[in-house]
Amino acid sequence: MNKKNFVILLILVVIILLVAGLTYFIRSESIKEAQNEAKKTLFSTDVEAQFLDAGNNPLSLSVYQDKILVVNVWASWSPYTAVEFPILNEVASSYKDKGVHFLVMNRKENQSQIERYLATIPRYDNLEQITDVNDFFYAGVDGYAMPETVIYNSDGKIIKHIRGVVVQAELEAILNEILAEQN
Repeated sequence: MNKKNFVILLILVVIILLVAGLTYFIRSESIKEAQNEAKKTLFSTDVEAQFLDAGNNPLSLSVYQDKILVVNVWASWSPYTAVEFPILNEVASSYKDKGVHFLVMNRKENQSQIERYLATIPRYDNLEQITDVNDFFYAGVDGYAMPETVIYNSDGKIIKHIRGVVVQAELEAILNEILAEQN
């Protein structure tokens, strides 16, 4: 290989490495920004972020900061809610003493509609019922399927966003991994 070809090859390698490094940096920053947005969505003080507890009282999700959270978004019109709640309740029962909190967040339905639906299914005592009055959370995590489950570590970072019905073994594996990392 002559000197001219070697220089051209070297320049190409440098350009490729620069592009790869820049791409990695941009991608890393966009992931960090998305994580920050997701955390801001969950613990937002925005006026649009209105959450109610099961008694229809205003609730700030900031009480869950620094906790491992499983946030399941549901609606009475979704046929998967009745399938998913027993799974979530069973996993929540197994992990409640390990510091994992399970929130089932209704998407913008009124309290009487929520109560009518919940009266048709068994009571799940390990799941904390919350209503997202303006669908703020679902929009903030770019929801597009029902149901959706978002799992946060105690730093508020999204570890997994599951679109569709959660699989018990997958959920347990994710939680075990989070708990192992935090010990």
